[in-house]
Amino acid sequence: MNKNTNSNQAELGALWKRKSKAGMSFLSGYINDHDGQRIDVVVFANSKKTNEKAPDYRLYISKPLEAKAQVSAVKSSEKTTAVKAKPVVQEIEEVEDDIL
Repeated sequence: MNKNTNSNQAELGALWKRKSKAGMSFLSGYINDHDGQRIDVVVFANSKKTNEKAPDYRLYISKPLEAKAQVSAVKSSEKTTAVKAKPVVQEIEEVEDDIL
């Protein structure tokens, strides 16, 4: 892991400010796990905060955009095809819960 030059503490990762095409602000970056493996993450403000004890932000593992594009293509082809392959349906159900 890299050392943070400001405080001499081990750096866990880094985040960058981003804006979605719809204009929503979020953070995107990575963290390093205990084995030093990089995990891509995104951070969104908690728009459904109902009380003071609820978190202000939520951290999610970021999925590669390539996989999302493939699922979008599958969803489009389902509209024109009556037959659905079972593995494709399972993949779509898993990704629909995805944040991005």
